[in-house]
Amino acid sequence: MPLHVKELLKKIFPLVLLRNVQLEVNKLRIRTIDKWLFPEQSFQQQDFLIRHDAYPFRLHPVPNAHLDGRLQQQIAKNYNWTQDEYLLVYEAPCIIDPQFGWALSQQNKLIYPSLGFSRVPYLPKPDTRIKEMWKSDLEEYDELISLRDTGEENYYHFYNDVLVKLLFLGEKLDLNPATPILISAKLYNRAFFQYFLQHPYLRDRQWIVQDQQYIRSKKTYFCKPLTHTPHYYQRILEMVKPEDRVGAGGERRIFITRSPKRLRYIENNAEVEAVCREFGFETVDFDLLSLPEQIRVMGQARYVVGIHGAGLTNMLFRSGHPMGLLEVYPPSIYFPFHYILMADQLGYQYDGLIGEVGTSKYSGGFYANPVELRQRIESLLQR
Repeated sequence: MPLHVKELLKKIFPLVLLRNVQLEVNKLRIRTIDKWLFPEQSFQQQDFLIRHDAYPFRLHPVPNAHLDGRLQQQIAKNYNWTQDEYLLVYEAPCIIDPQFGWALSQQNKLIYPSLGFSRVPYLPKPDTRIKEMWKSDLEEYDELISLRDTGEENYYHFYNDVLVKLLFLGEKLDLNPATPILISAKLYNRAFFQYFLQHPYLRDRQWIVQDQQYIRSKKTYFCKPLTHTPHYYQRILEMVKPEDRVGAGGERRIFITRSPKRLRYIENNAEVEAVCREFGFETVDFDLLSLPEQIRVMGQARYVVGIHGAGLTNMLFRSGHPMGLLEVYPPSIYFPFHYILMADQLGYQYDGLIGEVGTSKYSGGFYANPVELRQRIESLLQR
């Protein structure tokens, strides 16, 4: 769809509605036309250096007797939820598309292991022009590490799904540090990536920043570590500047809010802030803080109330000190488990409050019950 048409639709329809429609259209395409346009390159177990599944909630059982019954049910269902871990050294030429990071084989088939979450229903396939690129004079590399992935520019996914790929490869293979590393321009230009790029572990690498150009590689490293791997949190923490962790272990109490522009926010935010103030919580909007400021705030936070969102990833900067976290969810039939697992792995107290339907169906806003919020905070402080 042309860019100007997309911008026009955004002005006419609520963004949440447009996203829902786009998701359904993409699901239909995946089941139909995409199967013909983009068949899948097949791989056998022996093609991988590493390939296996694991059960995150079995590896890290989460105490849940105090949680809302709906969260307990979801954790019970997730007990048998699997995540795959793999390492594929693809020793044949492939082309990597700029928009999503898909890799295409010489047989014009999609290499699904080129993206860690390649089968999610919201991920579009590449532009069909990629098939024509075999005849083009492209930017080419004899060897390449691809860190491209679904949601790569998202703050949470950068830590949990992108940066850890490099750490994983460093553990499993004796690669030359000069091996070029492919990353999207969207991620490279993010302030948080630039912050970590100052650390020697990243600064001294050869980065290939993919913007609009197609890339051809003769030998490519694709991998996916298990998500939520605790020892990688410590490796990431070691890349933080020491001056930004000054005061870590403090006793601050913070409420992490979100602007209505973020499409997931609390409609009765004033009520929620008032309840939080009763217990000594200060309101913080991470969108208004630099990454060093976020690191310092979260490192000093003994108790945190926060709306479900990437800002909660900052809990890793409290690592080594106790924390109590109350995550506030929008109403749904599914409640993302990211921060439940992360909090448990870091040894924090965790609780969750599930919001109620808001007044505007497609605004992304929801209602948080002040009475329940007060009860949950009291319980968190007592534990």
